[in-house]
Amino acid sequence: MKKKCKSCQTEIDAKAKKCPHCQADQRSWFGRHPILTGIIAIIIVFGVIGAAGGSKSGTQSSNPTAETASNKQDNSQKVFGLNETVQDGDLAFTVTDVTTAKTLGNSFTQKNAQGTFYVVTVKIENKGNKTATFDSSMGKVTDDKGREFERSIEGQTAKGLAQGNVDLFLQQIQPSLSVTGDLVFDLPSDVSNPMLLVKGSYFGKGAKIKLQ
Repeated sequence: MKKKCKSCQTEIDAKAKKCPHCQADQRSWFGRHPILTGIIAIIIVFGVIGAAGGSKSGTQSSNPTAETASNKQDNSQKVFGLNETVQDGDLAFTVTDVTTAKTLGNSFTQKNAQGTFYVVTVKIENKGNKTATFDSSMGKVTDDKGREFERSIEGQTAKGLAQGNVDLFLQQIQPSLSVTGDLVFDLPSDVSNPMLLVKGSYFGKGAKIKLQ
């Protein structure tokens, strides 16, 4: 079986590595450079393995991101009602009762409201994996006039001393456990559509719960 020389075009044996007439090398580039060919093959193999590994890693990392997003649903634009549970961060809040009064406490601890006392009973459950502490800044009242009201320390103290109710201020809540207590606010007579704004952390977006 014959073939033509790549250089002089003379017919030579098909298995010949060199032309017997012009001594031209008849092997392919890969045949003439076996070491470079081996290096290129190794690079290609590692490139394929790396691409496959990167694709797998990207697929795995996308799932936790989706799960985290779903667990941190934004409730800041919604309004919830009595006995409805809303979660912000790791804390879930349920307002179970709202009462009003002009005075709180007994004959020894009685305190008169400047407006009207709103006693808000709240259940707080820790949905996270670490101990959480509820601070008074994580629960305040807002109204339609854009006003914000902090809890009434005097009203809270008078009620607590007289009735022994749980004060939620600086309450520690263990994972998967809950605590129920009162938040007392002194609101003016012209308060319009008061809502409890609760946050699961100092930097939480918060959620609103109607008090009327």
